[in-house]
Amino acid sequence: MQKNTIPFFEKVNEQCPQTEILTQPEERLIYSHGCYPREYKWMLQGTYPYLTDGVLRPADTEEISRILKLAVRYHIGVTPYGGGSGIVGGTIPYDGQIMIDTKRIRHFSINPVNGTAVGGCGLSGAEFENMLNERGYTCGQYPQSFQSACLGGMAATRAVGTFSTKYGKMDDMVTSLEVVLPDGDILSTHKAPKRSTGPELNQLFLGSEGVYGIVTSVEMRIFPVAEKRIFKAYTFAATEEGLDSIRRFIQKGLHPAVVRLYDEVEARGKISQYGLEKGFALLILVFEGIDEMTELEERLTDEICRAGGGRPKTSQIAEDWFATRFSTKKMLDYDAVKGGTADAIEVAAPWDSIAAVWKEMRSALAPYCEVIDCHFSHVYHTGASVYVIFHAKTNGDDKAGEQRYLDCLRIAVETSLKYGGNVSHHHGVGTAKAEFLPLEHGAAGVKVMKAIKDALDPDGILNKGVLGL
Repeated sequence: MQKNTIPFFEKVNEQCPQTEILTQPEERLIYSHGCYPREYKWMLQGTYPYLTDGVLRPADTEEISRILKLAVRYHIGVTPYGGGSGIVGGTIPYDGQIMIDTKRIRHFSINPVNGTAVGGCGLSGAEFENMLNERGYTCGQYPQSFQSACLGGMAATRAVGTFSTKYGKMDDMVTSLEVVLPDGDILSTHKAPKRSTGPELNQLFLGSEGVYGIVTSVEMRIFPVAEKRIFKAYTFAATEEGLDSIRRFIQKGLHPAVVRLYDEVEARGKISQYGLEKGFALLILVFEGIDEMTELEERLTDEICRAGGGRPKTSQIAEDWFATRFSTKKMLDYDAVKGGTADAIEVAAPWDSIAAVWKEMRSALAPYCEVIDCHFSHVYHTGASVYVIFHAKTNGDDKAGEQRYLDCLRIAVETSLKYGGNVSHHHGVGTAKAEFLPLEHGAAGVKVMKAIKDALDPDGILNKGVLGL
């Protein structure tokens, strides 16, 4: 237990009467892990090694502010905790840090004139989207963790959903933020649509993973619910042909909501299921929006895909993907096996490097894995991201499975960097990937990140160790 935890809790109870304080062992265990593969292995190895000293569940931003001021006074480390869906070890209480559960902060408002909506950091993506849908709007943010990930956490990790090609990522969607700084001060960024008043403060906290402050409220762009949705699928003789077609239609300004290209290996299951050409890659596209615009975008994209070697297939393939898009069962099955492990390593690279990053990551991981799935599902004018999902088993125990995970993670990330990719596209860094950041940012980049941390949080109270800070 951290020194001063008991007097700290006593003071929180006094100054924050609405804050719930949880200290039972089972409550502490629930909050002491997310979905990081090593955390699964730790649970299977025996007594869980890292337990929080307790959990605070504040009712509003003001209580979080008072809690952080007390944390500084009593030298108590704290970590914000939302939906617990993170897979990079961003909420591990290595030193017993107190967890601040943000899920009670659930306010919601909508401004149709500005085309924005505000949500409390504790709303899940699904809850926020449902509230918008009831009023005829959408924000278009559908990550695989849609039903558990919260707005605050999605902002703090620069999260991205499957419809990103049309609607963008959290760093595109967010228009203003409310953040509690490590010393308890509350920052509310301006709602103007464009500013030339110094560095963009929203972007400082988007992707900061809780080391610079706790996001408590998020304002996001919203859009009318789509009038029409069109599902399409194509096969390509080679993954490179599919990538080239995607690059061509994206750089012409065509933006299907979903762009999802499976390489020849990951496509095998669907190729067999639907009786398609063996050895081909598979592209799924989903268009949505205003009737006429959606039809035009689909037609122009179809022309480019056909010209690039794409062979149109039944729309049922894309519709079936849409119906099952939130499932993570395959990876969890491997994590549950003694000596097994799995993870989705997602990286990004420019167009002239992305094929090499994909091929070399797949090749480098092959000796260590039973199955490797690769697909491209977020694309941009200048490049794309690739998921390299590894599934591995060892002949050993869960300690061996944990080591296999670490080996695969290192191989994947170092290979990505070597061939022009980066460390992470949207899952964040947490503590799992922190050691690789100097390889991406360089010494000067890390220096800037540390200088900001030292200025905002000189005592290292908030989310210590995440991002290597």
